[in-house]
Amino acid sequence: MSGRGGKKSKKSTSKSTKAGVLFPVARFARYLRNNTHHQRIGALAPVYTAAVIEYLTAEILELAGNAARDNKKARVTPRHILLAIANDEELNRLLRNVTIASGGVLPRIEPELLAKKKGNKFATMPSPRSNPPSPGPVVVAKKSKPNYTSPGTRKNTRKPAASATGKGKGKGKAGKDNPNTATASGAFTMLSEKKLFLGQKLTVIQGDIIKVTADALLHPTNSTLSMNDDVGQALEKSGGKEFQQEVKTLSSNLPLEIGNAVICPGHNFLAKYVIHCNLPAYGPANAPEQMEKAVKNILTLADEKNLKSIVIPSISTGASSFPKQQAAHLILKGISNYFVNCMSSTLKQIYFVLHDMETIGVYTSELAKLDS
Repeated sequence: MSGRGGKKSKKSTSKSTKAGVLFPVARFARYLRNNTHHQRIGALAPVYTAAVIEYLTAEILELAGNAARDNKKARVTPRHILLAIANDEELNRLLRNVTIASGGVLPRIEPELLAKKKGNKFATMPSPRSNPPSPGPVVVAKKSKPNYTSPGTRKNTRKPAASATGKGKGKGKAGKDNPNTATASGAFTMLSEKKLFLGQKLTVIQGDIIKVTADALLHPTNSTLSMNDDVGQALEKSGGKEFQQEVKTLSSNLPLEIGNAVICPGHNFLAKYVIHCNLPAYGPANAPEQMEKAVKNILTLADEKNLKSIVIPSISTGASSFPKQQAAHLILKGISNYFVNCMSSTLKQIYFVLHDMETIGVYTSELAKLDS
């Protein structure tokens, strides 16, 4: 209406703008009226629906974009969307009955089919069942025949082994393609391995944790950095006074809160660093959340130091008294969630160094259930 006293024309505002969402509220209202059996649709129903679907779309696109970037692709494909959904626990539960066209399937190999190469033959791996095999002798890596020459002659005639840092030449796995391989004088047996979709490897091995070549080694402890457990005593024995002094220096910032972690250099053993973490005790209602928080803090601390590999011992019998099955489940779940949610990580290899067959069976079984 023109002229004096007339009302000024107002610019129309969409419902999406009023609601503060990007998805079309009016279109969702039309779909709800036409495609549902309800006779009455509330005014806020399409707003709520648009906001929820917008949030889910943003989450899926963010995770799919991370998957595409980690695979060095500039375009998000259905494959990346499948990997994003499958590696997120909540999205996977929500969309478990949805089929993504051209998305492919998750890489998976049954543990029974995994084999350990031994010469030109293959020895079958132990089957990860709920009933772990009874304790007994295990198959270890084949050692070379002893050389009965004098020590001086052996030093000159023995071929140098490939370096664990990837500098060795040849086709050995300790070469450039597989840095930080845990092979020290044939003292380790690789029992199971899982590769996450971002490329990180989770490997279960059996052997002496002190002799594993890695950037860092985890020491499960308490608020006072006690070294009375098996891992602590082994570290003190190998590290000597130099390592004890490092621990004493860390003690000035005690007590260490539950779930927090600190790091110090290693001495006289193969690991460059030792990460001390105050793990929660089994019992409180928030113990599982504290365990996942501890795993996240450990991996975050390793990334801050730009570490590529870390060794984790069996922690169900150390400072934390979690049952073995639950401890393995929480640790692997925390590791998987960390790599899914982090933007980038320098960690490429995580070793689980175990000793008894029951724990080995538990970790192998839980590793097989873990989504890639």
